Amino acid sequence: MAFKTKFSNLGHPNKIWVVSAIHGEIERLISIHQAVFDRFRPGDRLVYTGNYLGGNAAKPLQTLDEILYFRRTLLAKPGLQVNDIVYLRGIQEELWGKLLQIQFAPNPSQVIDWMAQRHPDIDSILQAYGTSLAELARIAREGILNLTRWSSTLKNRVRTEAGHEKFFTVLRLAAFTEHKHSNDNNLLFVHAGLDPDKPLAAQNDQFWWAFRGFNQISTPYSPFRSVIRGHDPEGQGLHIGSSVISLDGGCGHGGQLLCAQLSNVGEVLEILAA
Repeated sequence: MAFKTKFSNLGHPNKIWVVSAIHGEIERLISIHQAVFDRFRPGDRLVYTGNYLGGNAAKPLQTLDEILYFRRTLLAKPGLQVNDIVYLRGIQEELWGKLLQIQFAPNPSQVIDWMAQRHPDIDSILQAYGTSLAELARIAREGILNLTRWSSTLKNRVRTEAGHEKFFTVLRLAAFTEHKHSNDNNLLFVHAGLDPDKPLAAQNDQFWWAFRGFNQISTPYSPFRSVIRGHDPEGQGLHIGSSVISLDGGCGHGGQLLCAQLSNVGEVLEILAA
């Protein structure tokens, strides 16, 4: 059961549409959604790859509302199933989960400072829900009781936005296909990377932090023909290799939002950009 709640089995789809990290760029996301809607067919799958809300000039709440609206709109098409749409957990969503339990951290101030230095995009998400990393840093100096109140208040604010709390509970670590005739044609979808020396069941935070060298992976990660990621923390741009695809056009940081249309064996049929 734990495996099923951590990973999403896409089965044997017709085509897979993969959206790169959005980083709160709602206008670009709307353009991608409009392009995908008319071409999405029963039997297709849609995979979002994490880092949905935070970025330069991000509109976090509106972006999440658009994601949820498009889900409802797409599922209204005859023949589509709930499991046809999958959301992966990105670095931002993982850190968001840590913030909601910040009172349990051994050194909350150290965690907050690290986030502010390494992942400042988180601040745009907090601001959208009425707080900030600066406010959190101040409250952390006041003690555990006030930190607990802060996290409780933040959770309540999330609950006031329809569907937002539920969204953060359905995120998956990765998604994969199961080819009917050959395991050699399976595909794996991840956020930022993985450890090629570990089996899938042993990958956890590697999906967020083991990203260095991803584009240089030249042999298939068994039993998958190709591994596709939607976020490149090193900002190297679109990369289509023999065993990996890095689908990140720099959206949220001056670049484009990308969406790849793939065949069920990982052939790149089309790259949409907005």
